[in-house]
Amino acid sequence: MRILQLHSDYIEYKPIQKEIAIAEETDKETKRLEEIVVLFTAVEEGDDETAAKKAIEEVKAFLEKLKVNRILIYPYAHLSSDLAKPSEALKVVKAMEAYAKDEGIETYRAPFGWNKQFTISIKGHPLAEQSRVILPAKKEKEAEKVSEALKAEEKLESFWYILQPDGEMIPVEEFDFHGHENLEKFAKYEISKVRASQQMPPHVPLMKRLEIADYEAGSDPGNIRWYPKGRLIKSLIEQYVTAKAMEYGAMEVETPVMYDFSHPSLADYLNRFPARQYLLKSEDKELFLRFAACFG
Repeated sequence: MRILQLHSDYIEYKPIQKEIAIAEETDKETKRLEEIVVLFTAVEEGDDETAAKKAIEEVKAFLEKLKVNRILIYPYAHLSSDLAKPSEALKVVKAMEAYAKDEGIETYRAPFGWNKQFTISIKGHPLAEQSRVILPAKKEKEAEKVSEALKAEEKLESFWYILQPDGEMIPVEEFDFHGHENLEKFAKYEISKVRASQQMPPHVPLMKRLEIADYEAGSDPGNIRWYPKGRLIKSLIEQYVTAKAMEYGAMEVETPVMYDFSHPSLADYLNRFPARQYLLKSEDKELFLRFAACFG
């Protein structure tokens, strides 16, 4: 649920025409309400009476700060692109109205399902204009959802060995690093699991100076913008790797850039790689973007 909350000197509104089949019956008289907090409200997919109650609880706390006790619940679909079905939305705004009245708030509600004309005068103090996003319990749990790999990583216990050329595995704490200083540095780096750079990697200024590539500020950290020279180098490497793979009998395919989070085999795959997972929702599916180094 999304709410645009406006502390107003007054609002006038007039129903013009029905917009949907289940629009409520109402007269077309102009209504005027003064000294009121107007709640422009968009009910979203998944919202329920729990969300309605939570919204009113938050609004009530705000009203107490303003020392105001009048609200207008004004259905306003334009705040969201993920709207609930009209029948469900109507139930939720009616539940908001009922909860508000139960809390002793003087409550009004604009008719649902109508195109309306309105005029509003908003007060000028810092708290006069507020926006709220109310998530139902289910979506709150989804927002906290992490893959099994991320959960497992927190409990993971690692054991470290040095593999000798003859195949012998020596526990890292027993290995003599004398004469292997770089290997010792590498081992400490891997064991620490700290990936934050203490200084800029030497390839970064080099790739910028040679106009090969640069970080793309408009994307997520680590994503690269390839300049013409860099794109050529990258393309030649791709062609070389492809040619070598085809010598072994490989064939090229092209696969989607996103996959269903709940697909059994793909979920196992996702859970093996916890670093930087990008999740998104499409209709009734949760999807994840495949990893940069994944060829499908």
